[in-house]
Amino acid sequence: MPYLKLVEPARGRVTEARDSVIRFGRDPEARVRPDGDAAQVVSTRHAELRAEAAGWLLVDLGSRNGTYLNGTRVPAPGARVAVGDTIRLGESGPEYQVAAVTEGPAATVPEQPAIPDRPAEVRSYGVTLLATTTGRRYEARGTRIRLGRGRECEVQPVEADDTIVSRVHAELTVGPGGGLVIRDAESKNGTFLNGERITRAMPVRLADKIMLGQGGPVLLVEGMGTAPHKVVARPHAGLGQQTVIGLIGQALAKAREERRRGGRGSTAFMRAVADEVGKDSRRKMRWLTSLVIVLVLLLGGGVYGVYWALSRQVADTERALRSSEDSARAETDRLRRELAEARAAAAPASQVELLRGQLEAAQTRTTALQASLERAQQALGQQLAAGETRREEARRDLERMREQLAAAEQRAPSPSLIDSLRRAVAAAETRTASLDAKMRAIRGTDFAGLAQQHQGAVGLITVALDGSRYDGTGFVISPDGYMLTNWHVVADSAHAGPDTMWVTMADQSQARAAEVIATSRERDIALIRIRGYQGSHLPSIDWAGTKARQGEPAALIGYPAGSGFARDRGSVVRTSMTAGILSRVTLDLIQFDGMTTGGSSGSPVFNADGDVISVHRAGLRQGPGFALSVPVKYAIPLMPPALRQRLGL
Repeated sequence: MPYLKLVEPARGRVTEARDSVIRFGRDPEARVRPDGDAAQVVSTRHAELRAEAAGWLLVDLGSRNGTYLNGTRVPAPGARVAVGDTIRLGESGPEYQVAAVTEGPAATVPEQPAIPDRPAEVRSYGVTLLATTTGRRYEARGTRIRLGRGRECEVQPVEADDTIVSRVHAELTVGPGGGLVIRDAESKNGTFLNGERITRAMPVRLADKIMLGQGGPVLLVEGMGTAPHKVVARPHAGLGQQTVIGLIGQALAKAREERRRGGRGSTAFMRAVADEVGKDSRRKMRWLTSLVIVLVLLLGGGVYGVYWALSRQVADTERALRSSEDSARAETDRLRRELAEARAAAAPASQVELLRGQLEAAQTRTTALQASLERAQQALGQQLAAGETRREEARRDLERMREQLAAAEQRAPSPSLIDSLRRAVAAAETRTASLDAKMRAIRGTDFAGLAQQHQGAVGLITVALDGSRYDGTGFVISPDGYMLTNWHVVADSAHAGPDTMWVTMADQSQARAAEVIATSRERDIALIRIRGYQGSHLPSIDWAGTKARQGEPAALIGYPAGSGFARDRGSVVRTSMTAGILSRVTLDLIQFDGMTTGGSSGSPVFNADGDVISVHRAGLRQGPGFALSVPVKYAIPLMPPALRQRLGL
């Protein structure tokens, strides 16, 4: 009979199966059905484990994102699995470890050796957690300590209406090795241990920092300890289940108790023996009762002497125990004093650690802003140089045409030729004046400062549609991760939405999962939301549609040519900026005439004051350098009522 045991490390789930075929997928009939965020990359019928004569075979069922065995994609024929192998559904999907396997369908599961009946031992941990921002301490004890904002949690470091911390966010439990471990309880924003997001149970040590969600409360592990609690099996009634020595031991215990109260221990001893024997005789073991009574009568004198000897031994033992208790009490007092001193020293230490982290974050932001400012200034210089070259070429063309017109007038050619030359000269003069106006507008606007201030809220969007990947741009409009982009970035005529979607913000390398909230195919605009986002957003947006004026300078920030051009050697994405003027403004569209543009679908278009006025849509094939964009006011109908209320719309 085949047998297989799978363990999901991220959640601690165990799956045991004795079928010859084990199917993975979102199909309700599948044996292993993933759920949560990780299940989004899992197909309905994703993969199968098949029991064959040579062992278990892992086969991909034509899934969209593939099946991986120990980090390698499983080929079409399949791959053999063994104990210790790791199975992953998709590149970023759930993982399963093969914990036990019986090779072949004809093999049988070996019988487990009988485990002797012995008292179980459960370790109950006590922890002390220090909130680094408020200085408040939380103490809890048990085999499972829950952290979150719900009332059922033993540690509640936030208010009930907190949006970052889930109701039950994380749990502290006892790991397989007997140590304290922490695991995420399927929280919305994840759990972080010493700055790293955890995906499986991780060991916890003193001075570790636990963060509940990105930007959520940070708890410093200030103290921890454990004590075993034995679970004693319930004794069976009846004298047949205990020996005579056991009965005498119980009687002696009752005698000692009566002696402590000032009574006669011998009387209690004999009465206890008689009660035990009588109680059992009323049940079903009369013959053993008689035997015990005879033994008690014959050995009464001897037992009485033994009783006094044992009483003396008990008295000595009690004195030793009292001495041990005094020593233990002194040791406990010493440990309490040391704990109090450690707590007093931990508060300023945690504050120093917090300030040091804030300083490092500020230095990192300063370095990133300095780099972005240098890139913006370099890009602006290149655009100005290109514009100056075009302006000089236009001026030379104008002079040449004027000379041709003057020469033609001296030769007295036909009137039609004169009119043609005059029209060409007028067109050249208009083009030259337009270029001069653009150059003056660009030089008179602080585009470098605009890029430095706003590019942190612009993200690179990567979507998967029917097995193919596409890139676009979007910009964040609220602190909780709502983002605007184009409809054609996240969908097409054959797909209402992407299979998967990820967003990488400017100057970062880590992508975040996102989901489509609403779209408008007619306006080519879409509203999406980044999961668990806490970061920059664009605060100044022209929702009324009154801040776009023809002829004024404008700029576009985005990712032309997608991720292949946007990522540097360290896989960090970098924005590109285009400067120009607003050449046409209507109720339905805004035409942006930039020095360079293209490939930045979904990018924000800014006016000279730094207000977002539109969402870049597409360039004009017949007119390079011209781009069409959608006014941001058309995104308002796509927003949920709560978002509109927060934005004051």
